Amino acid sequence: MRFTSRGYSLVEVLVATAVFAIFIIGILNLLDTSTRVSEVEKALSDTQENVRFAAYHIMRTARMVGGASMRFADNSTGAPRWIAGGVINNASGPSTTPFGTTVDVLDGTDVLMLRGFFEVPPFFVSRTDFSASPLQIVVRETTSIQGSDVISNPVGDVDAASLEGRGLVFMGNLDQVQYSIGQIGADPALSGTFPNRTLTIPIKPDGSTAAWWTALRPTGATVPPAFDVYRVGVLENYLYYVSHNFELRRVRADSDAGATDQPVAMNVGNLQIALGPDTNGDGVVDAGEWQITPSLATAVNAPIIAMRITVLGRTREPVRDWQEPAATFEVEDLELSTVDRGARWRRMQVAATMRNFLF
Repeated sequence: MRFTSRGYSLVEVLVATAVFAIFIIGILNLLDTSTRVSEVEKALSDTQENVRFAAYHIMRTARMVGGASMRFADNSTGAPRWIAGGVINNASGPSTTPFGTTVDVLDGTDVLMLRGFFEVPPFFVSRTDFSASPLQIVVRETTSIQGSDVISNPVGDVDAASLEGRGLVFMGNLDQVQYSIGQIGADPALSGTFPNRTLTIPIKPDGSTAAWWTALRPTGATVPPAFDVYRVGVLENYLYYVSHNFELRRVRADSDAGATDQPVAMNVGNLQIALGPDTNGDGVVDAGEWQITPSLATAVNAPIIAMRITVLGRTREPVRDWQEPAATFEVEDLELSTVDRGARWRRMQVAATMRNFLF
């Protein structure tokens, strides 16, 4: 018997090619879907980390405000004013900072000002270490307080050259609200060796300090202070806002020439702040006492003892065929029309108990 060798017909080749192509297209679609899901999940993971970092960063700062017994708001000058903090509710567009600069705020987000706190613990000083001529205060690493030697450990950790233009608080008897605000003058200097180093801090004369430091002063306080100084601290002054490129940013007052605008966290789509005044004096913020639209009058009449911070993060790009549920944005008084629901969102809310550093 003779067998004839025979190839595939054109129709068979076309059918086989079509089946193979369909199989390959299915595999590619599966890989594409898997890749997109993986990218979205990675973006969400990054967003979650940024949200967590942003929320706890602000909370840590908020817990430090009110150093030297400064109130969050006050009317001792005859007009209500924010002192150790302040909130602009659901800001939009360019906003002027207390430091004379302008920031472009993402529509519908809050702007938070936190002032008058210490990133370096205050230093112990002797009453004799304050000098009116020349106007300066000397911080000694080992100093005598009421007959006992006290070591101010942070002295050696300070970059003296970076202090010029920063705020300065002088503290006396804080149960009598004795504090005064000044500004560090030119050429602060650290000298000597451990444990006898000295930090010499020149002080700008009264009337020449920058407005964002003098605004922290109580009524009648001047430089030099009219009381014995027992502690002195370097002050910080921050303003937090969300920019149009979805960054949480911090404006830091660092001299009388202005401030530095610094990034804090990326993929942040909204910031909402509520203040917790102690309206009935029980030391607790009840559910109905939170001020979603912070009232300066309320902040003046009742001490602010807590702050609720809500950070909402979002993926930078929208996600195909996705609409974020409206429930994600049911926080404070956030306007739903100001958010892009086509992105994937994450939310974190934390509460900070406000502290006063009473020394």
